[in-house]
Amino acid sequence: MSKENRLKFSTEVQVSDIYNTLTKNYIEVITDYFELQRIWLNNAYITFKDLDKYFILMSLVSKTFDSYGEYFIRYNFDQFYNVDQYELKKFNIVSIAKELSISKETARRKILELEKIGIIKKNKKAVIINRNAYNLQKPVTSIHMISKFLSNLSKLLKKSNIINQEISSLDFELLIKNNYTHCWNYFLKFQIQMLTTFKKMFFKDYETVQIWAMIVYNQNLSLTKKIKSSDKYPEKVKDSYLSELLSLTDTLGLNAMTIADLTGIPRPTVIRKLNFLIRNKFVDKSKSGLYTVSNSNKVKEVDKFRLENVNNISDMSCKLFNAARILDKNV
Repeated sequence: MSKENRLKFSTEVQVSDIYNTLTKNYIEVITDYFELQRIWLNNAYITFKDLDKYFILMSLVSKTFDSYGEYFIRYNFDQFYNVDQYELKKFNIVSIAKELSISKETARRKILELEKIGIIKKNKKAVIINRNAYNLQKPVTSIHMISKFLSNLSKLLKKSNIINQEISSLDFELLIKNNYTHCWNYFLKFQIQMLTTFKKMFFKDYETVQIWAMIVYNQNLSLTKKIKSSDKYPEKVKDSYLSELLSLTDTLGLNAMTIADLTGIPRPTVIRKLNFLIRNKFVDKSKSGLYTVSNSNKVKEVDKFRLENVNNISDMSCKLFNAARILDKNV
């Protein structure tokens, strides 16, 4: 290895650098993050019309990616998706249930359903994923969205002199696709841990998380528009975000039909989940049938989790930034 090609640890981006940048520029980057989450959750639901099944499958895939890493194996995007079948790392139903905060019975039933539709096949001692059995979408859009998020973040890091130059969205896409089983595993682990904690602490199931997130996303779009058009940019938006969001409650909202259209979740299910959210004071319903974020203690508890999650976003982003800096010695 030549001196020029040796990894320079002094150029590492620190988690604290990402965290501080996110904190200082919260409203500028959070919409990209919300858009990424919206697209990923919607595509996840569309796959099986059942987010428990999807999260089980992603957990199994993530564990398999872990094992690839242990054997120093790394597949790029095309290599991974050019095979119709691949073997999964052996798994334990109890550990899957615990990781995803579902009962053992539910985990066992969902895995049997995945076997029934042919996604998972047991072949003697091996457990196989068969992509031909179902339309398992490649995460092309999600990769594009996370690359856009990271690229915009790089502009802010460059502005603060934390990195030497911006990293384009295309460079991040190339990084993730060229090192797919390694880099995408960062994202899968983050999603599984974050959304499962969110579900366990507040919403009981992933579909309710998705519906709640859609209502927040809608209000965030209006808040972003309001702040960007204002002469007075509020300080410490990360900390005041909830109060800023709630200030718009009386002026907007989504109805059940629109939420169903945006998420792909059937309207009767959406209404049932919305009723749970109303009973537990996560959302309010106006006289015109529009749902908005509720000004309640429950929502304030959720907001504490949002603030804590900035650390997790920073950690995931930092891993990808430090992988990306290898692409160019000037980063």
